[in-house]
Amino acid sequence: MPRGRPRKNPITEAGGPPRPYRTPQELQKKMAEYFQYCQDEMRGVFPDEAGMRIFLDIGHASYRSYLDDPEYERVFDWAQDMRESWASRRLADDPRSAQAYLNILKQPSNGGWVDRRTDTGTKELEIKVAGVGGVDAFK
Repeated sequence: MPRGRPRKNPITEAGGPPRPYRTPQELQKKMAEYFQYCQDEMRGVFPDEAGMRIFLDIGHASYRSYLDDPEYERVFDWAQDMRESWASRRLADDPRSAQAYLNILKQPSNGGWVDRRTDTGTKELEIKVAGVGGVDAFK
């Protein structure tokens, strides 16, 4: 259940609020300003989605309406790539905070990294028989 008071769905109901960013290019330009703000003004703070919504001055419903719009898909892919790139570079630069950056990278909106076990595909077990009875003891 969503938090707060019930609201109209701005996507499906007539009379919903107009979108503040009319084109994908306009939205991407503002997102780029947010990434630059995180880098310069916030001294390298991670550019998370919640911070981006605040910077863009849009709520969850408006953000989802852009996210669900195929016309804006490339912009959100770009933003995800920017966050993934930021976190993976920080992972390499700051090994003391590696686990924090790995957790960031595992979030679907930041790349969705997955821990995978490496498997060579072959399994061998070598048993050396020594002692009483020798090899004939196991026949």
